[in-house]
Amino acid sequence: MDNGLKLSHKLILIVVIPVVIFSVVFEITFYSISRNEILEAYKKEAVSFISLASRELRNPLYFLDLDGLEHTIQNIKQNPDIQSVYVMFPDGRIITDGTLENKHYNETLNDCIDTQARRSPDEPLVEIKNDVLQACAPIVLTEKIGMVRADFSLAPLNDIVNNLIITLIMIGGIISIIVIIVGLFISRSISKPILKLKHAANEISKGNFNVDIRETSRNDEIAELSSQFNIMKQSIVSANKHLNRLVKDRTRELEIANEQLKNQEKMQKEFINIAAHELRTPIQPILGLSEVLRSKEEDEEKRRLIDIISRNAKRLQRLTQDILDVTRIESQLLRLNKEKFNLNGLILSIIEEYKKEIGDNNRSDIKLLYNPIEGNNIIVDADRYRITQIISNLLDNAIKFTKEGRGGTISLNVK
Repeated sequence: MDNGLKLSHKLILIVVIPVVIFSVVFEITFYSISRNEILEAYKKEAVSFISLASRELRNPLYFLDLDGLEHTIQNIKQNPDIQSVYVMFPDGRIITDGTLENKHYNETLNDCIDTQARRSPDEPLVEIKNDVLQACAPIVLTEKIGMVRADFSLAPLNDIVNNLIITLIMIGGIISIIVIIVGLFISRSISKPILKLKHAANEISKGNFNVDIRETSRNDEIAELSSQFNIMKQSIVSANKHLNRLVKDRTRELEIANEQLKNQEKMQKEFINIAAHELRTPIQPILGLSEVLRSKEEDEEKRRLIDIISRNAKRLQRLTQDILDVTRIESQLLRLNKEKFNLNGLILSIIEEYKKEIGDNNRSDIKLLYNPIEGNNIIVDADRYRITQIISNLLDNAIKFTKEGRGGTISLNVK
């Protein structure tokens, strides 16, 4: 399972994040520009106000009419934004602050704007310090006869700016909500058919080809993708049906071939059984006749020839028995007839028989050795006939595959 973001979430982020970033940057820029414009307008208003005040104070100052100065200052202070007003001599000494006490008489403010005002006699000056807008203008009649200084509170400006911030935050919040809603709508319109395709693919992978993939309500790339997906589904269904037909045909052919093989194998086994039984049928009379002839014959040479006939008949009998045993093994019908017997005596009798055969076949180059354990009988619980068959087959192969003239020794040991 993918631990990352889902497609719908990614689409929402793709839509929302750029808009939110743009909204934040726009609001910050708009706030900065608006605040500067409001501040500049406030400064211009303060300059206009202080210039008008300087003109109203010219006559009272020229005649040093303190009552007139105080009355004019009181009129100026009717502006709620003005915190204090000072009328000063050209050198910066305070003449009056408009109060009855006039505590600052003949003092100097010694701040930056006061110093600049004394150096710039012709132009009003404005400076902001500690949330106070300080405005200073020269009082000129024919020449500079003094200065007027007014301190304006920036509280109204701050209220306007705060209201602007709240408005921008509300607008940004509304824009964000609208963008999120639009993003959700867009993400659903894109992710829903894709999720539908995913579900369809999952069902097809499970073998369910009845799932509906068509997007009939759209006319865009996703609808085209759905159409192509549906074509692919139909191709898979057709290919699957064709493959099933091929599998059924091949399975049927294999069943027929398997049945034919079984029939052939059965016929082969029946043939082998018949042939083996047909071969065994004349062997018994041959063996019986050879025994009768040997018992009545006194000529050694003829007796030797009769022994050869008897041994070869017995060999042929073993071969036919081997064939029958093979068919029994394949049919899982072979059974062992266990009995207790002396293995040492059985091996000695087999060795004596094969020594005679080696002598009769003029294979004096082959020596057959067996060293029995003297005085000890080896009693085993086994199938006497199968043990005889195994030892005889081993000796037959050893004699058969020993080339004439090269000779060798065949040893048989029991451990």
